[in-house]
Amino acid sequence: MFTLFYDFETSGLNQFNDDVIEIGIKCLEDNNEFSCLVKPLSGNSISEKITKITSITNSMLEEEGLQCKDAFIKLFNFIKNYYDIDRDLILIAHNGMGFDDIFLKRMNRYLVGEEIHTYDEMLHNIQFVDSLLVVKSLYNDLYSYSMYNLCKFFNIKNESAHRAMGDVNALELIWKELIKMLKHKKIEISGKSLQYITYQ
Repeated sequence: MFTLFYDFETSGLNQFNDDVIEIGIKCLEDNNEFSCLVKPLSGNSISEKITKITSITNSMLEEEGLQCKDAFIKLFNFIKNYYDIDRDLILIAHNGMGFDDIFLKRMNRYLVGEEIHTYDEMLHNIQFVDSLLVVKSLYNDLYSYSMYNLCKFFNIKNESAHRAMGDVNALELIWKELIKMLKHKKIEISGKSLQYITYQ
């Protein structure tokens, strides 16, 4: 089994229309990671509010950002390196079901529109797990399940909050705490078992 944590920084909170502006992804088992800035697919500039939250500026995107097609292919190729039909591949994002997973599937639809169908089977067989739902299933009395609050709860320091790799690294540490609780509750740690406890 391979476990990948991933996070997107975006131009806004509309998962159906806003742009991905930064990608971060990391493998739990071998610590391999990939990150990049992404030029907005819409061509729109990002707002001062987003810059204030993420510290990403329009000039950074212009100078350092990859074109969307290149960035998306690099991301999917990273994932594909861990894909095997006979082995679990779990993708974990915090609030993934309501946010990041949707952006990821939009990226694939964009590539399909560019006549790149390479990743369809892989995406169909990946097991998506939302760490937000896992936390809620294990700790039902927290007043907030945000990344910020969970870092406080588990005494984790996020060195670069609201940057993709900063949030990915924080999520990895949160996940390690959740693994301890899952083992304590004798819950099997696999994609299907995690999906069962969170999506039932």
